[in-house]
Amino acid sequence: MSDFFPAIPIGILLSFTIGPVFFTVLETSVSKGIKAAIFVDLGVAISDIVFFTIAYLSTNSLLSSIQENPAWYLLGGVLLSFYAGISLINIKTEKDTTAKFQSDKQENLNFFALAIKGFLLNIINFSVLFFWVGVIIVFGPKFEMSQYKIIVFFSLILLTYLLVDLCKIYLAQQLKSRLTKGVIKKIKLGVNFFILICGVFLIVKGIV
Repeated sequence: MSDFFPAIPIGILLSFTIGPVFFTVLETSVSKGIKAAIFVDLGVAISDIVFFTIAYLSTNSLLSSIQENPAWYLLGGVLLSFYAGISLINIKTEKDTTAKFQSDKQENLNFFALAIKGFLLNIINFSVLFFWVGVIIVFGPKFEMSQYKIIVFFSLILLTYLLVDLCKIYLAQQLKSRLTKGVIKKIKLGVNFFILICGVFLIVKGIV
């Protein structure tokens, strides 16, 4: 069971490093309500399932050689660093960080459309695919390439992500008078720097 424990911190990190989705979920919670934000999040989760499936199918044939070749850790580190780097660049280019969220009452919300919005918003962020490929390459060998264990690991990541996002959605409602884009930017910068450090560590592990 301890082998699955890393899924929890990965799920937490994913919740704070998903790029434009992070801002959109919080904004939806404040402007349209908790239920609307949950549907956006469900759309994001579905797109993550799609990305994970693509990543798994594209890397499964390579996993058998990873244990014998530490250079794969180098690839995993590069992919994670690439993901963090893209996120940091996007964060740095954000503007209007002092503005607060504005609350607007919306009637007759189309929750299906909100789920589609979340799905599309995440699916166009192609760096998320690199993230999942990196996760599979790094953790796949630890589960001896077991499809069942890898799927359980991914499910725990996704479940953790959704639980953390529920907390974010709730807190956004409670703290909307103080929540600014600047605060969000600082949180995202810190978490992405941490992922970058993890990526560099894997690169060093693959080289040494």
